[in-house]
Amino acid sequence: MKKKLLSAVLAISLIISYICVSNVSFDAAQTTENVGQSQFAQTNIKGAAILHCFNWSYNEIKANLADIAQAGYTAVQTSPVQQPKGYKSSYTNMSGQWWKLYQPLTLNVAESGTWLGTKAELKSMCAEADKYNIKVIADIVANHMANNTSGGTYSHLSSDVESDLKKSEYYHSESYGANDNSRYEMTRGHIGMPDLNTSNSHIQSRVLGLLKQCVDCGIDGFRFDAAKHIELPSDDSSTKSNFWPYIINGIKQYKSDVFCYGEILNTAATSLSNYTKYISVTDNKTGNSALSAAKSSNASSLASSSYKMGAGADYSIIWAESHDTYMHDETSGVSDSVITKAWAITGARAKSTSLFFARPNSTMGKASSDTTWKSTAVAEINKFKNYFMGQSENLSSSGKTAYIERGTSGVCISKLDGAGDVSLTANKMAAGTYKDQITGNIFTVSGGKIKGTVGSKGVAVVYNTSEQPTTVAPTTAAPTTAAPTTAVPTTVAPTTVEPTTQPQPKYYTVGDVNLDGFITIKDVTTIQRHVAKLATLEGTALLAADANGDGNITVDDATMIQKYIAKYPNQGQVGTQKEVPVEPTTPTESTAPTTPSTYTVYFTNSRKWSGDIYCYYWSDADHHMSSWPGEKMTFDRTNSSSQDIYKFEVPSSAEYLIFDNKSSQTVNIPFDGSALRFYAKSSTDSSGKYEYGTW
Repeated sequence: MKKKLLSAVLAISLIISYICVSNVSFDAAQTTENVGQSQFAQTNIKGAAILHCFNWSYNEIKANLADIAQAGYTAVQTSPVQQPKGYKSSYTNMSGQWWKLYQPLTLNVAESGTWLGTKAELKSMCAEADKYNIKVIADIVANHMANNTSGGTYSHLSSDVESDLKKSEYYHSESYGANDNSRYEMTRGHIGMPDLNTSNSHIQSRVLGLLKQCVDCGIDGFRFDAAKHIELPSDDSSTKSNFWPYIINGIKQYKSDVFCYGEILNTAATSLSNYTKYISVTDNKTGNSALSAAKSSNASSLASSSYKMGAGADYSIIWAESHDTYMHDETSGVSDSVITKAWAITGARAKSTSLFFARPNSTMGKASSDTTWKSTAVAEINKFKNYFMGQSENLSSSGKTAYIERGTSGVCISKLDGAGDVSLTANKMAAGTYKDQITGNIFTVSGGKIKGTVGSKGVAVVYNTSEQPTTVAPTTAAPTTAAPTTAVPTTVAPTTVEPTTQPQPKYYTVGDVNLDGFITIKDVTTIQRHVAKLATLEGTALLAADANGDGNITVDDATMIQKYIAKYPNQGQVGTQKEVPVEPTTPTESTAPTTPSTYTVYFTNSRKWSGDIYCYYWSDADHHMSSWPGEKMTFDRTNSSSQDIYKFEVPSSAEYLIFDNKSSQTVNIPFDGSALRFYAKSSTDSSGKYEYGTW
């Protein structure tokens, strides 16, 4: 911790001397023309990154908000907030219960009776999300209600549906199912549940009332389930209604900046422009195509710039994977590594809104046990998208590599065949030296070529975050020439060699907790993590965190910095400079955690392999860390499904794992210590090796 602090101090000292000022302040989000935008939560959901917290309870979302903010997401999306069919607190198996959340009993926010939590807990989560500048999107089911059998007509309405919604005129009477080739049958037919008559004024009023309840809880946006099955004003006279203008105009009068999008899969049997007059829409064809391309190593297809549903970037929500594709086993066998490589393109696109699906826990209401959503690679892709908000995009491919340039100073690279050197045509990138934010590797742009080494994840996020500010507050004299907006300073702090001794800078800026020259929401998050004992502030960082100067670090200091960022009055000492006291000659012992020398990994023998179980591991730098079939794992225990679990100590320097019994094996598993529990899925790749999952 001490060395990292000194390195950060040296970096800020050099930046301050470079621009010849002693008091620097930054806006949290600068204009789109300027390099140096916020890497973290954006002001608007549209065009930013959303984390789909599928099946998470409100309390689980709340507990993970610091990590969500740190990973660059602007919003979280809940599962449906209405009371679900068949809830019992003892029913917790995700695979058997998740679909019930899409069969609601009410058009109200559930007070209780759901795996997601109480209405009070929803309010508390939204209030906490505000502290991180994180927006909350609620999933809304307005097309249908719960059934009591597999039928989809009014006669099959669940007896548990609230009494106010039991009149036959509130439902479409047709007995046939929805048909994607007919707008009439698409909007009047059922999808297995009693189809609400959304042209009915009472139903419209109830849906709008539900949205207003959500806003009163702190909700900032809505996803409308099965939106294509709800009619439009542009439909013919036998079908059309004013549902969408009534609902969307009504909720925007109640909350002007609300964000709304609808689930439209494959086709709507009408131009999507008829929907985008009111809401944004999902473009599952573009997202699914990107994942298919990443899986098959088709870089040219992954680099396609088209939006296949035809709504255009501004109104499209795209993904690498969705809850539908995962829960219906279309993508559950795809590795997290491939998901990340697809996300390197879909998650970095300009204008479109990106949705990352957090693969669910096996228990209803629990946060995702797969932490890919906050992995270094995914987080850096999100930050890249935020940093270049409003700047142009250019997608290209070369061999097995797809890449997207943003503006003239950033590129996100997806190398589908794994780690290695690349030499790519620079279509937009300006000549200069840039840093991969995942590995720290240096990339150069010269002679029209982008050259560098992509790390073990197969993804590189290449741009410079330490650009000089466009607005400074000098105490002496301003620089005679403006600092460059794309080139890094010719003298930078070393990134690998730590000095054995380094004097503290003479001054620090109150509120600049991360000592990076910026006062942003990132500093607020750092303080909140310190207060929650999730991180430990020391030295100059601890001094900078004391925003109100009372000698204690509390949430009050975080609030004061938030007010400063928002340009509220009475900001106390934030933004002012103070002299750093002389550091004691005998430093106090750091309590910050260090990287362990080994990780204990677990493997569940889910396929009932016979004999001993082995763990084979290696890295890009050392392909012979172990010899085949690897090291014998130790039996740990048997789980409730009668599956044996084994464990083994893997060196932290390992970057890949394989589990095997000499005759059967998993695919290569990228390893960085973020996931430690694995199992073999039933699906295999083309060579018969088992795909893996985490738990």
